[in-house]
Amino acid sequence: MRGLVFLLTLVCIATAQHQVLIDYLERRLLAIEDRISLWQEQTTRYASELRELKQQMVSQLESLDKEKETIRMTLDGVGTRVDRVERELDYLETQNGAQPCVDVDDRLIEQQVTLVKEKQKAKYFKLTGEMFC
Repeated sequence: MRGLVFLLTLVCIATAQHQVLIDYLERRLLAIEDRISLWQEQTTRYASELRELKQQMVSQLESLDKEKETIRMTLDGVGTRVDRVERELDYLETQNGAQPCVDVDDRLIEQQVTLVKEKQKAKYFKLTGEMFC
């Protein structure tokens, strides 16, 4: 009889410990499920934000491609006009000949320098002539 009471007591204690263990495991599983659902929500939100960013990038790349094409066409037109102007300048140079602009400038400077020197000499002689008289 003592053995039976002892056995029943052990079974009750084991059942109580078993219930405590089951409760603990259930709480842990609920916490894990909550974290998993939170991670799922975050992943879904990040995925939708990534899709929106991708759509924005695609639209911006399309507009940049259009701008690039427009700029390329404009530059082609400018290049054509520059080529035309260069040809016209070459034609005008062959028709009229090149003017010696630099030589004229050098001669003009030399003339101005000699005029200034002559004026200074005249002034010097005038001053020195007045001093000796």
